Amino acid sequence: MRVLFYYRGSEHIGLESIMSYIQSKGHLVELIYEPALGDNGYVDIPWLNNFFYNDELVVNKALRFKPDIICFSAITNLYLPIKNLAKQFKKLMPNVPIIVGGIHPTSLPEETIKEECFDMICLGEGEGALEDLLQRMREKRSYTDVKNLWVKDSTGHVHKNVKRPIIKPLESLPMPDKSFFARYGALTSRIMIMTTRGCPFACTFCVNSFRNQAYSGEVYLRQRTVENVIADLVEIKKTYKPKKFRFEDDVFAFNQKWLDEFKVEYKEKIGLPFHCYVTPSTAKDSILKGLAEAGCESVSMGIQSGSEHIRIKLLHRRHSDELIIAAAQRIKKHGLKLQAEYIFGFPTETPEEMWKSYELNDKLDAYNTASFIFYPYPKTALAEYSVENGYLTKENYDKVKEGYGSYHTSCWLDLPYKDEVYKYNAMLPLWNVTPKWLKPVLKKILKMKYSWIHKTIYTLTFPLIDFDEFIVRIKEMPHMIMQTRRALKNDFWDEDYVDAGFKEIESDIIKTNENAKIADIKTPENLIPDHVIAKQKLEKEIKDKRRKAHFFHGRIKFDKAN
Repeated sequence: MRVLFYYRGSEHIGLESIMSYIQSKGHLVELIYEPALGDNGYVDIPWLNNFFYNDELVVNKALRFKPDIICFSAITNLYLPIKNLAKQFKKLMPNVPIIVGGIHPTSLPEETIKEECFDMICLGEGEGALEDLLQRMREKRSYTDVKNLWVKDSTGHVHKNVKRPIIKPLESLPMPDKSFFARYGALTSRIMIMTTRGCPFACTFCVNSFRNQAYSGEVYLRQRTVENVIADLVEIKKTYKPKKFRFEDDVFAFNQKWLDEFKVEYKEKIGLPFHCYVTPSTAKDSILKGLAEAGCESVSMGIQSGSEHIRIKLLHRRHSDELIIAAAQRIKKHGLKLQAEYIFGFPTETPEEMWKSYELNDKLDAYNTASFIFYPYPKTALAEYSVENGYLTKENYDKVKEGYGSYHTSCWLDLPYKDEVYKYNAMLPLWNVTPKWLKPVLKKILKMKYSWIHKTIYTLTFPLIDFDEFIVRIKEMPHMIMQTRRALKNDFWDEDYVDAGFKEIESDIIKTNENAKIADIKTPENLIPDHVIAKQKLEKEIKDKRRKAHFFHGRIKFDKAN
């Protein structure tokens, strides 16, 4: 089958995994990618994209590929342009089914499947579901009962199928294929990689709070083995010759045993500096020492709010000021640079609590400070709380569900101090690098009425969110633009490709002993060995015990006093 994927804004590791997996099953895969320089969340000037590429280039490439199916992946704040392009594709290729996956349709399936441009949506992980779907299409069989999919039939009826178990182990998947994004120049000299799926925590503002609740019967968090990760890194280093790596895991180093093995292998076989994410509670001496020994040069740590009350009662981040300050001191002690991250515009937040973020940040000695505006991602615990308590109107929530705004530019809550949200968000990165003797000047600007001054400061200083990354992207932008135009104008797929109905034994991520028993098939290739089952059972018991003791899953309950 000829499978066309689409994404915009940045490299997407999840899509790289799915494309690699589907390609391994004998399908012809192609990607259309848009860098979205004019509407990337930081700025909202869509016509700016026309200086580099246009819709005609995008649409013509899709038409030339002649896809059997078109696949989109969407997060909420990228959903609007994705839906608009899907409408164009559906108009020009009405008989080609279009499927959209990602966290947006997973959290809003009813709203998404109503769109005429989408024939199917994928809820949760896509590898197994897409494999089943494509095999059914190959064999011209009905696919209305594929797990993880909601499918419209010819009458318009939507078949809402149950979700399938999460994929484990992650090593059962092939390595993510970065070549598709590389063609568009989307890979910088700091290449991204992930070692996990999921997060050990459930912060109320994050999509993980929704996902953990949806998979409350399973532990969604999984981590690839060190051997698997290093093999991936070795190949990436050989092929793309990066200068650094960025581990994009929500929390990279939460497993001391894993890190102890990783630091030895990484230093010996990779030896490049890297950046990763920690939390105040995982930034322990042993973890930070291991990261430093491996070659880590900087870490991002989410503070989110300077108000201890907001962090603990509203965000479900049980970190005291003292814990955060001590973590920052340990990070500095081990020679790592700290990027501190904050969010403004939470429900109940006052200007006094916003100011506490500035005060706390002054005690952290952060190399960079990133600031964002609370974006009520649909179905997250804090978005639902905002609706239930009158902070988020139905009209604004509907706009969010449509994909309007971003966590850089939009405050959607009905707050009495909305202008303060924009001011504090705009000026924190500048405040962080301003000498102490100049800060009284910035404090006076903060007290001024919100105006063009604050907007200008934000526009000129948003590179300070991560200045090193900004410089890398500016230097490599001309190459990316040229590569994007080249990739859209030229075709790289196998012109002689013929789908010969490639078929193989079901993959490891679908095959189970239970299925084998149902089919009364007991051949070795269909049965998982007993020692593997025993090992998996023991690992599950250990993870369940650890999960119960330390990590929060399920529905979040707020203190009514909030």
